[in-house]
Amino acid sequence: MSESTSSPRDPRLALLFDEEAAVVSRACLELVPIVFDDPELELEMIDLLQRNVDQEDGFATGELCMALLLGEIRSAPATDVLIRCLQVEDEMLQRIAVRSLQRIGSPAFDEILELLEDPSLEGEFSVMAIESLEGITLHDLPHHRENIEDRLRIDLVDRKLPIERREAVAIALARLGISEASETIELLLEQEFPDGNVFISEAHDLMTEYPNGLPGHAEDPIEQVVRWISDEILPGGELDLSIIQQQDPEAE
Repeated sequence: MSESTSSPRDPRLALLFDEEAAVVSRACLELVPIVFDDPELELEMIDLLQRNVDQEDGFATGELCMALLLGEIRSAPATDVLIRCLQVEDEMLQRIAVRSLQRIGSPAFDEILELLEDPSLEGEFSVMAIESLEGITLHDLPHHRENIEDRLRIDLVDRKLPIERREAVAIALARLGISEASETIELLLEQEFPDGNVFISEAHDLMTEYPNGLPGHAEDPIEQVVRWISDEILPGGELDLSIIQQQDPEAE
């Protein structure tokens, strides 16, 4: 993990940049209710994160915790900087940004859907943007849900799009439990990928096995994610099928 050059003005953020991982983890958790009630502190965190993204200074645990906290309090003003975090070459920050955008909800979904109108959007960035839309399951937003499903269905069959984007769409449809798309995926595999496609085949298998969808890592408690950050484990990097099986009564 990189060294940080951030120097927060507010002393309450100083412990996020301590050298001891345990101190940083504790400070991150203690800041949740504080930031929730302090818009000025929220804006300083956004400013610090923005500065590091602009300067490409590297991202220490402190910046990761700020990105996590902004999602935990569902900070709408943080949407732009978190979307920019999807484009930096720091996989841990990317994963945290996806989780935070999923939790922010409506403002994030609106911006991401607008970005996805661009068919030339870079493949890896579009993959993470699509995964961010999976956070719709955390919110009671039927209109956004409809728009997201429409976007995914359109992208799935659009041959002009990068293959990574279409693969991400197939996985998102499976995770969201849109099992009606399974027939379209079967046709894709038959007509466009007769030699197979690992990700699209996985999406089809998930739809069959888990027709109601899968839990996302944005639903994990923040305490768990802070432990992942401290141990440098990517949150949401892998599906934990043991957890899914515990939550699916049909898996008994």
